[in-house]
Amino acid sequence: MFNALILKMKLRSKLLLLVLPLVIVPIIVVALITGFIANQKAYLGITQTSKDDLQHMAEFTIDLLRSYDKQFQDYRQAISGDLETEFSSEAFTALKEKIKNKRVGKTGYIYCIDKNGILRIHPESEGKNIIDAKDSNGNPFIREMLENKSGWIRYPWKNTTDSKPRMKIVRYEHFKVWDWIVAVSSYEDEFYKEANSIKHNIFVSTLILIGIVGFIATLLVFFASTVATNPITHMIATIRKVRKGDMDARMEVVGSDELAEMAAAFNRMTDIIQRNKQMENTLAQQGKMASLGVLSSGVAHEINNPLGVILGYAAYLEGKLPPDDPNYKYIHEIKRESKRCKKIVQDLLSYARTPRPTLELTDLNELLGEIVEFAANHTDMRGVKIVSGFEKGLPKVMLDGDQMRQVAINLILNAGGAMPEGGTLLVITEVGPEQTVKISFRDTGNGIPPESLEKIFEPFYTTKARGTGLGLAITRQIVEMHHGEIKIESEPGKGTTVTVTLPIDYEELL
Repeated sequence: MFNALILKMKLRSKLLLLVLPLVIVPIIVVALITGFIANQKAYLGITQTSKDDLQHMAEFTIDLLRSYDKQFQDYRQAISGDLETEFSSEAFTALKEKIKNKRVGKTGYIYCIDKNGILRIHPESEGKNIIDAKDSNGNPFIREMLENKSGWIRYPWKNTTDSKPRMKIVRYEHFKVWDWIVAVSSYEDEFYKEANSIKHNIFVSTLILIGIVGFIATLLVFFASTVATNPITHMIATIRKVRKGDMDARMEVVGSDELAEMAAAFNRMTDIIQRNKQMENTLAQQGKMASLGVLSSGVAHEINNPLGVILGYAAYLEGKLPPDDPNYKYIHEIKRESKRCKKIVQDLLSYARTPRPTLELTDLNELLGEIVEFAANHTDMRGVKIVSGFEKGLPKVMLDGDQMRQVAINLILNAGGAMPEGGTLLVITEVGPEQTVKISFRDTGNGIPPESLEKIFEPFYTTKARGTGLGLAITRQIVEMHHGEIKIESEPGKGTTVTVTLPIDYEELL
């Protein structure tokens, strides 16, 4: 079940699921061990300090008693009678008050017991015999203290104000001079209060540290998984595009790792497939052109002779009839349509048998200037203003002047046809990148719909009522024979821009 769930997960999720525990678990273990050791050290240190305080208080009390005893002995030698008794009483009272006022923590105190178990010094029960006192478990802890003379004792004790017994810890020492037991007591919860506080702080700090480090580690692992999987995600997206037929899609090659090597290999494979498809299309097109050439030769031979006779007789009749004759317009229509048929045959022949270009070094600005001047007077360009924008110092180009003249005239007349109500055609030349020149034909006509842009260069595809659909096909054929490129950008209602890019000397590219 778990394996099936993992197999269904995305690669990034798998990385997070597998890597995060490897990062988080050691962090938690190290933090807990560090916190435990720090807690033990702090606990032992604070406990030892508290014990030293109790020991110090017991020794301090014995020093006070010893000092009083020495002073009492000195005065007993110098003074006798009632004065000695009065002095000793006042001094001892002052000593007791000093000892009783010494507090240990919040409720701890110092008390002294003689050998009979009578409280000689106590904040509240002074003079009381407690030799038979027992703790909450019934143990006679006073007798144990009197018997052992010195040490530590721990026992449960319940005051009248307490709801349950509280553990007491007592440090007691023997004052041999008077045979007293000096005890310093403290409740264990107060004794360990500071240590418990430090323990709590260490525990909270450890949890916070685990949370912060875990959060940072999670972010770093997530970032690392993103860096690792993003190229794969991009590769998958590219593969899907290619599978759908987008052979122009390419993988990004970043770095020099295995993924970059795989992306480069995929791109090379796609290039080979694309070239093979282009070769297939070219071979198919060449087969069609060969068939079309054979067909066109036969059609031209069979049709041109009858068309010539028709045109000859139409011209003869047109010359015999006056323009106001009712039959004149029919003769004129026969002549015009016959010329159109002849042009279709010529276009077929031109497309099927476009000769290889005869290259010569040509001034493109000069050639286009002549074409623009000729086209400006053409009947199809009425109402169209042609504006030239030729870049000065444009390098000369190796091309076939007649074929390029055919390209320019075709594109200019097409632009004029897209502006039946008139408009502006801008013809621009400029230096392009990588040893190329660019010719742009930018009109303000009706534009071309997006669905037509994809088919605009296909043979026999036309949007004109009386077009053959071969003009742009022949134009692209000529440009490609010059090792150039032609592109069309158009927006319906805003105009069209046709850009022809030609190498300055394409023979260097062969």
